[in-house]
Amino acid sequence: MDSIFKLRPCLLVLLTLVALPAGAALTAAPYVPDNDQAVLERLAGTGETQAGLRQLRAMHAELVTQPDDLNLALRFARHAISLGRQEADPRYFGYAEFALRPWLRRGDAPADVVLIRATLRQQRHEFGAALSDLNELIAADSGNAQARLTRAVVLMVQGQPQQALHDCTALIGYASLLVATTCVAQSRSLTGHNDAAQSAMSAMLNTGSARATVAAEVVWALTAAAEIAQRNLAPEAAETWFKTALRLMNASATDDPYLLTAYADFLLSRNRAAEVPSLLAEHESIDNVLLRLAFAESALGETEALDRHLEMLQARFDATRARGDTVHLREEAMFELRLREDLETALKLAQRNWKTQREPVDARLLMECALAADQAEAARPALDWMQRTGIRDPDLLALANRLIEAGAAE
Repeated sequence: MDSIFKLRPCLLVLLTLVALPAGAALTAAPYVPDNDQAVLERLAGTGETQAGLRQLRAMHAELVTQPDDLNLALRFARHAISLGRQEADPRYFGYAEFALRPWLRRGDAPADVVLIRATLRQQRHEFGAALSDLNELIAADSGNAQARLTRAVVLMVQGQPQQALHDCTALIGYASLLVATTCVAQSRSLTGHNDAAQSAMSAMLNTGSARATVAAEVVWALTAAAEIAQRNLAPEAAETWFKTALRLMNASATDDPYLLTAYADFLLSRNRAAEVPSLLAEHESIDNVLLRLAFAESALGETEALDRHLEMLQARFDATRARGDTVHLREEAMFELRLREDLETALKLAQRNWKTQREPVDARLLMECALAADQAEAARPALDWMQRTGIRDPDLLALANRLIEAGAAE
């Protein structure tokens, strides 16, 4: 009973936040292991990751003998996706797809399979196809919390926080209060309600019940809270949430590439590049992390390490293009703008990226590229998005003012 009374203020804050006025087919070929043991040979990463890989090995061996066992295939696929997110390694998503291939091809695929298909499409930035799957799932079961959350995330990635709020609100009563609060707060912050969003996250995260939730969910919530605080001109609060998330990530012996990248960006934005190498040094295998490491080395004048990492990044981008993937357009545009200083190429990549990803980081990138290339009007889509959503982000507002001064129409 005590826990109910502790949660009640959080629920009231969440309901208040909700009430605020608003501001295809799978085309890529799945990765197929060369042999039954291929997925098991890579045992890098944390102890938790190695344990996860050993578990994947056991499940794969069992799946080889029972390829028609849907429940086993689903467990394998979910575990592979979890590892793929930890390692930011697309091969694991290929393993998941390969395990479910017999059911993915069916027009009447089970709901659990459709949800994983939507997740795989989301990972490949096939957002339209992912939304089609998610719409189908939610039409059949409006209380499908995972489908609701995934659709909300996709909509926010595509720059539609007002539409995402509908799904976030629908999570109340179906998902944990932490998940529902974080989803609602993210969407509200993207529509300009920074104060309310930060208050809701603080109220939620300061309850003991939030810390009793699954560690990965709490890390996600803490990272979201930090980003909201940044947007609300509260850097001290942002750093507190980032450091709390890092401690929890380390205590759970897992990796969270998004957290590492977000905190590195925070440090770089505050001219604290010297703190970045120790944060990221053990995660060079993750492209987004390696890029931030190179940014820090550039700022610190560490030319030898920077040259080595520039070669590594270029090789990875070349390999991505050779596969026909477009999932790293954002990172490649950053690479060309800030490290290669190829301004025209950077702008073209940022424009292509904006067609599918329209988060604050993408708006900032497009605006920075337009300014650097002296093509202010090229940032018009980002300016229109800011006006449409009502987002209040100090970095974006500063860039918008510079663009208007440079000749972009108001």
